[in-house]
Amino acid sequence: MGKTRIFFLSEENESISFLEDVLSNVDGYETFLCPDSLNAVEDFRRFLPAIAVVDLDKTYPESLFQTLQDISPATRFMGVGSDILHLNPFQQRLYSGVLSKEELRLRFMTVVNELKQQSEILAAIKESLKKIVGKSDAIKRLYDSILKAIRSKGATVLIQGESGVGKELVAKAIASVSNHLISVNCSAITESLFESELFGHVRGAFTGAISEHRGLFEAANGGILYLDEVGDIPLPMQAKLLRALQEGEIRPVGSNETKKVKVRIIAATNRDLQKETLAGRFRSDLFYRLNVIPIYVPALRERKEDIPELVAHFIREYSIRPGLSPRISPQTMQELIRYDWPGNIRELENAIHRGLVLMNGDELKSENIFTTPISAQANTPIRRDWRGISYAAFQELQKQELREYIVAKIRENDGSISRTAESFGILRPGLYALARRLGLDISKRNK
Repeated sequence: MGKTRIFFLSEENESISFLEDVLSNVDGYETFLCPDSLNAVEDFRRFLPAIAVVDLDKTYPESLFQTLQDISPATRFMGVGSDILHLNPFQQRLYSGVLSKEELRLRFMTVVNELKQQSEILAAIKESLKKIVGKSDAIKRLYDSILKAIRSKGATVLIQGESGVGKELVAKAIASVSNHLISVNCSAITESLFESELFGHVRGAFTGAISEHRGLFEAANGGILYLDEVGDIPLPMQAKLLRALQEGEIRPVGSNETKKVKVRIIAATNRDLQKETLAGRFRSDLFYRLNVIPIYVPALRERKEDIPELVAHFIREYSIRPGLSPRISPQTMQELIRYDWPGNIRELENAIHRGLVLMNGDELKSENIFTTPISAQANTPIRRDWRGISYAAFQELQKQELREYIVAKIRENDGSISRTAESFGILRPGLYALARRLGLDISKRNK
């Protein structure tokens, strides 16, 4: 659907100038302000407006308006001025509507207030999007997804992506239109307390419930509830969450009464929930309920062209010497781009922060950024000078990188030793044995 074009003919009428400025910032309108009659015909012919607003406090030749009408007979003319009682017959026929300055002010005050609120919301959205750094096609697609989610008021959003990609930033950008956001990390809640945390409990509901507790759904009523790591919710609790989403009501633990709640859900996970449903670890009906607006946040390795901009952003963020902009050599930047960043944005951010703390002089070097050399990456070989390095030191370097690789893969598999071993093509006992040989304790991880 096209925008409504409005043509303003005015030299010094503040009311008209104000109206044009306001409407130029409103979706659905396209405006043009013509400051004098000399260019009016040419500008009008080029713009072909649906509505023309004319300053009645200025005297224009009637032939001008006859010409404008001939150019576009469908255009409606509106007059605005301080003296609207003395219109000649031609003006009375020409203008389909006439407003005094006071009527204009009163009529558009409500619009202005609404636009002010919209402007504040837009400013909040823009500020949130600024934190998602990058100009790659992947990030442009992410911006589009965020804006669709913002426009789809009330619809449930499911954000998926690896750990460290910035899913929380995406959630906050979507929630920037609301001043009421409650966040919870589902993996941090024990199964025994899950129902109480989400839905609340009444006094005496269980041992230790000495007072009534308002749950997160009730706390977020009228706003947004952000469920981080939603894939970690235990299966029995998934059914209760599904009911709350379907019915729009909750029942606090120990209560016989339900409470109506109106909450928009934004959920996030680093798991592939579609695979989790096939494996029986996540309810398919809950997945479909959450996946109304799906958003995928790309891994950093999928948008490496954004790394230089991200590096510059983190240098500005963490520079410990005000006014000094550290240099970074093209070779170091290439190493940053060639590295796969399994920890994604979070790993890059921490690496740049560490490099700024450890660097000497004004150059940010690779040895300050990386805790261990990155040359062992099979897919991105980097030549090193091995002179002076003993075979024992080389072996220790290999062990250290293998230790880091195992830890990264365990994180990628959400702490699951079984899934990590499967990805290695070995059994779980084999992974434990490998970790022991490397001096790595993984016994405290999930099974």
